[in-house]
Amino acid sequence: MMRILIVEDERPTAEDIKLLVSQILKNEITSLHIETTLNSAMYYLRENPIDLLLLDLNLNSKDGFQLLKQAVSQSFHTIVISANINRAIEAFEYGVLDFIPKPYNTERLRTAFERLKSSHAIDGHSIKYLSVKTGNEVRVFPVEEIKYFKAANIYSELYLSNGHVVIYDKPIKKLIPLLPSNYMRIHKSYLVALEKIKSLQMLGGGKNHVLLFSGECLPVSRKIIKRLKISLESGFNNSGEDV
Repeated sequence: MMRILIVEDERPTAEDIKLLVSQILKNEITSLHIETTLNSAMYYLRENPIDLLLLDLNLNSKDGFQLLKQAVSQSFHTIVISANINRAIEAFEYGVLDFIPKPYNTERLRTAFERLKSSHAIDGHSIKYLSVKTGNEVRVFPVEEIKYFKAANIYSELYLSNGHVVIYDKPIKKLIPLLPSNYMRIHKSYLVALEKIKSLQMLGGGKNHVLLFSGECLPVSRKIIKRLKISLESGFNNSGEDV
């Protein structure tokens, strides 16, 4: 079940998106709300938990990227619906699930919702940065500086190349659709880029590990071991399945 917020400054367009979303998702929706200004949207997000944000980037001549950079640091996914296609690549790099150019249609919206269940990001449109909210501040970390991700209940822990650990407001399951196909969930608690793995160590007795180039040793689920071995030997073949 999903709680959805539509942020669109043209009310007729917002109502049209709401109608199409209702037709596509039907009984999967818990709530479907519209805000037409940047300020009201930010206030709504402070007061109400959501699962999905549908965002226009041009809100009464105000830059929706102000809201976007706040939004992608939070636990919900964001889909941009905008005529401002020259900023699509930037939006993907900061962590949107999809970018739908206007004029949109039902099938394009349907495709975007299907990506909520995807095992990795759209080809060529994976994140390059993670926006992390700490208090009232949003900090941006390049994904390449993250050695691996570790599950921490409803959050994820980012293990950085400088030795620091940062708490991220999305669980690993929600990170997978944003990351490129070279990432694999090697264990229920660990997600790592395959090129960061130096070797696979099969120790017997069901105990398996990977050794990273950075020196860390991470456990590998028995269910994933065969697929991981093939991926390391023949090239990247990611799977975001639970392990």
